[in-house]
Amino acid sequence: MNNNILSLKKDINDIGYYNHFYLKKLNLTNFRNHSSLSMKTPESAILIYGENGCGKTNILEAISLLSQGKGIRKSKIEDYFTQSVFNNNPQKSWGINADIITPDGNMNIGTGLKENSQKKSRIIRVNAENCSQIELGKILKISWITPQMCILFQSGMSERRRFLDSLTSSLDTLHIGRVYKYQKLLRQRSNVILQFNSDPTWLNSIENQISELAIAIIASRLELVQALNDLFNEEFQNNDLVDTFPPAEIKLKGQIEDLLLKKSALEVEDYVKAILKKSRFDNDAPICGPHTTKIEIVNRINNKCVEISSTGEQKLILISIILSHARMLNIKYNMAPILLLDDIVEHLDEKHKTALFLEISRHCAQSWFTSTSKEAFKNYPKKIDKIYLPKVTGDLKGCYDYKMENIQCLRKS
Repeated sequence: MNNNILSLKKDINDIGYYNHFYLKKLNLTNFRNHSSLSMKTPESAILIYGENGCGKTNILEAISLLSQGKGIRKSKIEDYFTQSVFNNNPQKSWGINADIITPDGNMNIGTGLKENSQKKSRIIRVNAENCSQIELGKILKISWITPQMCILFQSGMSERRRFLDSLTSSLDTLHIGRVYKYQKLLRQRSNVILQFNSDPTWLNSIENQISELAIAIIASRLELVQALNDLFNEEFQNNDLVDTFPPAEIKLKGQIEDLLLKKSALEVEDYVKAILKKSRFDNDAPICGPHTTKIEIVNRINNKCVEISSTGEQKLILISIILSHARMLNIKYNMAPILLLDDIVEHLDEKHKTALFLEISRHCAQSWFTSTSKEAFKNYPKKIDKIYLPKVTGDLKGCYDYKMENIQCLRKS
């Protein structure tokens, strides 16, 4: 696969140097329940706490939109508006702007509703210049765990593929675009076949593109899975996390996946073309491709498939995969992702919470937690900036500056 983002470290065993990424300032305008919010934050871990419904997850969602993709909720563009503003003036826009520190210097990233956009798309700017999502993916990585993801392994295979594609896009910024285009072409092909006297030349063109995209998508997935499995193998004997967050083995199962282990990509591509051509005249003929890949995830500690694991075990495996993915990006590519951890400590016992805090405190990029209470974080091993969101949106009128808060705390003491 042509890696469109990252180059390997010259020596991947040299882990003494890490790049560091963090948000220095975040501004939200008419986003969800935040009509105006400005936060100046340190590079340390951050806890946003407060009652349910005060807008904690909305802040994490805004941060997630500073990276490639549709964010943690995958919402429609119009859902981002502050509802009262949208009802009073549908022409109003929403916006997210952040100053981000990277190893390449300070970056300003902004995103919002594209002006005069009838398709409800969003625009992205980096340092005041228009930017594509592909280019954005080369600047910053953001990963997250949300409560909704905890049912991932109880959902259908399509949800697992979507999850894996999200992880894969961290290595290849073109990956998500390929997936969307592949799905669109499959729909186009079905419509053309349904037409009476469909044009075979047009079908050939569509099927050639589908075949090429299918191989590229699966090759990228296989590369990501191989990198994660290699890391799990290396850490299995000497990583303290093994006792608390079980390492996983991820397997991709499908006809194309098997063929790519035995034949060249061009040979497999020709095979897919032949299958597609044959299926034009046989509605029952199976079409193999990225949309049919089966993903098997096994707990390496007890050799149990994730489907038959308890809900608690599934959450631990999910955390294990996300943390391993973050370590892999850092160790191999100097690209530690900013972590967004929404209500992650809920339902974790003290043993697992302590292990999680230790791992996050070692992470080489900023981490954002949300919780209804700050008490669960009293034993966090390093400095963590605790922000009581109702105070920020109330008494502080939407403005937070960690330096001013620290000064006030010193005065009180």
